[in-house]
Amino acid sequence: MSGAVTGPLVDRFGAIRVCQVTMLMAALAMLSFARGSLAWVLVSAVVLGCAYGPFNPASAHVLWRLSTPRWRPFVFSIKQTGVPLGGALAGALIPALVLWSDWKTACVSVGVVALVMMVLLQPLRRSLDSHPRSALKLDLQSLVGPVRLALVDARLRRYTLTAFAYAGCQLSVMAFMVVYLTRALNMSLVQAGTVFAFLQVGGFTGRLLWGGVASRLGTPRVVLVIIGLITAVCLGVTPFMSGTWPLLAVILLATLLGASSLGWNGIMLSEVATHAPEGRAVEATAGMQVVMFGGITVFPPMFGFLVIHTKSFTAAFLSVAVLAVAGALNMARMPRA
Repeated sequence: MSGAVTGPLVDRFGAIRVCQVTMLMAALAMLSFARGSLAWVLVSAVVLGCAYGPFNPASAHVLWRLSTPRWRPFVFSIKQTGVPLGGALAGALIPALVLWSDWKTACVSVGVVALVMMVLLQPLRRSLDSHPRSALKLDLQSLVGPVRLALVDARLRRYTLTAFAYAGCQLSVMAFMVVYLTRALNMSLVQAGTVFAFLQVGGFTGRLLWGGVASRLGTPRVVLVIIGLITAVCLGVTPFMSGTWPLLAVILLATLLGASSLGWNGIMLSEVATHAPEGRAVEATAGMQVVMFGGITVFPPMFGFLVIHTKSFTAAFLSVAVLAVAGALNMARMPRA
């Protein structure tokens, strides 16, 4: 919900300053986590969640100003590659830090990286935070207004509901793929980790590829439909893999699934920012993100519920495949601008 108030914060302090504050909060969250007690872990979770919310809307404000409408999907997609890239770096470096020292040192190190990034952003403030400041006004309207904008505007509603569906697919895949590979296919953790790494590589590559295609052809909406359909096909095939499949075949399917289910974010953010009413790109992306996080919150637990109660992954994967189709059809039905 913290992302919903990004608009007033950007108007008052500037987008770069807001991003700097999110880095500071992320550092404080990691330092809190390093304290080790349950109470501090809960504090860390709340602070980190509050830090994460404003970042996408604030960065959307900056990128919207610096990019042309045609190349906006590619520019936003480049920014979104930081998510799988950061995850890959963390996965590679944090275990080494834990082995070299301990987990608390690893947490503090991540916090230090966030502080370094906060400092590195400072030179950008002079040019990018130069707009006139407005008085800070935080009230119920500033919290509800972005969500209302994302759901009331007909075109933004299409993007928002599709983001809700695609986010549910993405997080279900991320949360359960390794569990599925080890339990259903009897893979070792090393093999499952390798497959999951290729899924992340697919996500990184897909964000660049899909963003480039959307900008080059000028058809971001069509690309979002294609992404959803490919995701659905991959999800439909996944539960029918077996231990007799060659590892290379599993890796290829996981890579394609990563490229599709993880590849849509940049295009979606750019389209919402582009089609938002004049001067309301931050509000629109913030409102869309709040609804999108609803998909992240709702669908992975439902996936787990289906796995537990059917004692199989088949129904769960097929359900999120249907969800991907629903998101794609919702996008396909959007009237042309």
